[in-house]
Amino acid sequence: MSDVFGDYIPSFHYLVVPLNQYSKQDLIEKNDELSLIFLINQLQSSSEFHDLKDIPKEYTEHLTEDTPDYLLKIIGKVIAVLLHKLNLPDEEVYDITDQITRRKFSMMFDNFQAYDVQETRRVSREEGRIEGKIEGEQLLLIKLVIKKLEKNYSAEQIAEILEESLDTIQPIYDIALRQAPDYNTDKVFEELNSNK
Repeated sequence: MSDVFGDYIPSFHYLVVPLNQYSKQDLIEKNDELSLIFLINQLQSSSEFHDLKDIPKEYTEHLTEDTPDYLLKIIGKVIAVLLHKLNLPDEEVYDITDQITRRKFSMMFDNFQAYDVQETRRVSREEGRIEGKIEGEQLLLIKLVIKKLEKNYSAEQIAEILEESLDTIQPIYDIALRQAPDYNTDKVFEELNSNK
C-alpha cells in the first residue's frame, strides 16, 4: 500500500564516513561537535585518550561557547558509550561526560587516569598466580579505594563504583581514612592483613 502511505514512509540514504581516513588534525580543523565524537571513536585504547590533551584551546572554546545544551547531553551520552568500550572505569567516564555537560571541555582531560580496569585486574591476578598470592589484586583494590577516598567518596559509593561488597571495602576505607592525607597503599595492606 505504498501508493496510500507513500508520503508517510521515511526515505533516507546512509552516509558512510570512512573515519580511518581522517587524521586527528583533520578532525580538529572541522571544529564542530561531530568531530569530537569522531576523535573519541578513533581511540583504540584508554591510554590513547590522554593524547587528546594536546587539542588546541580554540577547539574546546568553540565547543564551550556555541553548543546548545541539548546537544551537549547527546554528546555526553555518545562519548560515554565509546569510553565504556575502552574499559574505562565508570567514575572516569562520569567525570569526563560531566565536564562536557557543564561546558568544561578544557578540563575534560585534566584528571584522566589512563588505565583499563579489566586489564589491570587481569594483570594483577596473573602476578598473584606467579607469586602464589592474591596480594596483587588486593593492592590494586586498595589503590582504587584510596583514589576514590581522595575524591571524598563514601565507603558505600566506592563499593558501588568498584562493584565490591561493602564488607570488603569498609575495612580498607577505615584504615586509609586514618592515614589521611598521607595515604600509603603498603601500610594499608599490612594493617589490613595483620588484622586478619
